[in-house]
Amino acid sequence: MKKLSMLGIISGAALLAAVPFSIQWSQKNVGSAAPIMMLSKADAATAGMQRREARRTARQTGRHARRAARRGTTPQ
Repeated sequence: MKKLSMLGIISGAALLAAVPFSIQWSQKNVGSAAPIMMLSKADAATAGMQRREARRTARQTGRHARRAARRGTTPQ
């Protein structure tokens, strides 16, 4: 029985650590301040797109610099 309860505690702690949630106090009903549990989402697509565009710009800049060096001109 102790092993089962310990397994439950460990799995519960892992679940709470993995799920992004926050507890906020309700502002709608001032008389009854009840806590509300909210789940939050990460907007990872924006950060990935910015990194992708930065890498693309860096590649293009390097490519233009290499081609200009071969031609003996300054890059634009």
